Amino acid sequence: MAMDQNFKGVRMNDSRYLLIDACNVIFATASLRKDLSTSLEVARDRLAELVRVIHDAEAVRIAMVLDSRSDQLEVEHPYKVKTFEYLYAPAELSADGVIERILKRVPEPGSVTVASNDNMVREATRASGALAIRPEELFEWSRACGRRLEQDALRRNQANAKAFHNRLDLDLAFDDDE
Repeated sequence: MAMDQNFKGVRMNDSRYLLIDACNVIFATASLRKDLSTSLEVARDRLAELVRVIHDAEAVRIAMVLDSRSDQLEVEHPYKVKTFEYLYAPAELSADGVIERILKRVPEPGSVTVASNDNMVREATRASGALAIRPEELFEWSRACGRRLEQDALRRNQANAKAFHNRLDLDLAFDDDE
């Protein structure tokens, strides 16, 4: 029961939510695994940058769930927005346990997607009614969102690049005599 006190701050609302089993995804992805030679934080932050376009393009709340040695659930907001967070699992629970607890609390499991390569996490996700995707599918989703954001920016730039016309009937020329 004391463990549930750690989850008081974790609120699920009606928005779409993406839970990422961060260490599992990092270890399942060759390029992110290379970043581990520098540090877990470098790999974590690179993963965050890769999935941030999903957050920005589709307004999906993202929680990257990681293991920690802390005795309580900790939350960080790396981009200073409440809709993108790092959730650090209490040491006695693990990231997998946090994901399972969140899935039990969510009012609409169909609004949640969990990215993991862990078969147990994927089974628990499907059993709750949420969608389980593999890291490859997560990165394809990210690439598609990136392309959409680029196309949107290009359209906005083209619309803004239309020639400026002075439609006011004003004489803006200066007379040398003045």
